[in-house]
Amino acid sequence: MTVIKSHPLPQHPEGSPFLTQEYEDVMEKLKEKAEGDQPVKWQEQWQWEMSNVHLFLIQMIERAYLYAPYAIETHDLSNFLGYAEISFFQVYSHHSGEEEYIFPTFVKYSKNDIWSRNVSEHHTFDQALDATWLYIRSCQEKLPVADGDSKRVKSPVPPPSSELIKSIDLKSFPNLDFDEPFDVVGFRKHIESFIVPLVEHLGSEIDTLTPELMDGVGPEGDKDVRKWLDSHLKAYDPAWFLCSAFASVPISLCKQMIQLPFLVRRILVPFLLAPKYRGYWLYAPYPENLTFKGTA
Repeated sequence: MTVIKSHPLPQHPEGSPFLTQEYEDVMEKLKEKAEGDQPVKWQEQWQWEMSNVHLFLIQMIERAYLYAPYAIETHDLSNFLGYAEISFFQVYSHHSGEEEYIFPTFVKYSKNDIWSRNVSEHHTFDQALDATWLYIRSCQEKLPVADGDSKRVKSPVPPPSSELIKSIDLKSFPNLDFDEPFDVVGFRKHIESFIVPLVEHLGSEIDTLTPELMDGVGPEGDKDVRKWLDSHLKAYDPAWFLCSAFASVPISLCKQMIQLPFLVRRILVPFLLAPKYRGYWLYAPYPENLTFKGTA
């Protein structure tokens, strides 16, 4: 039986922002809040879930940062850019959902404006973050068509809206050259310019999801948001959305956070969904979770 393993993870370069004390402090805090099994009480679930989700999002960006030179050296840029785009889109989607529905709904039910601060913090890095997504898409379009293929692999995530594209001044990000093919140095320098503020925000946001604050939202507010979240996430193609989650966390955690019918987890995921973008998931930490054995 073929064993599926991640590509060997490259070492951090000297001066990597992922080696700073600020980064380590936030990661330690998130890991502490994410420990253990899913809490029983709904008021305690939000902080635990969001801590795990934030770790998942940070990890995806970090791996995109690390693997960039490897993808060039191994001539696997198509798969790498696919993984990288999903990584940055996940963060974009996460923050958009918070801004459009989750936090406003918390405010509505609790009459507490604390979550509006989280939205304001998004604007300190969202342009740089979204520009990264647009840059990856631009680089994908410049890839040569593979031998025997009539067209390139279509990007799996929903395209950016015209409003989003118009809202970003791409010229304000000098490390991203949208007229040239993918550039490892520019890509890394750009991530270095915003990753610490992003990670610090993801750490501080957890403090607004304590059981005491969620009590103010109440069970009806909790049900409202979870109903919206369920509908929102189900709108995505599971071949990329579901598989990216499966490949990014230990299967024990995955089964707690994404509770699926047995046949979906054991049959649809490994045999129908995972193969579509199989090359992407070798950049994730747990690609073995997408096999029949791994989904057990």
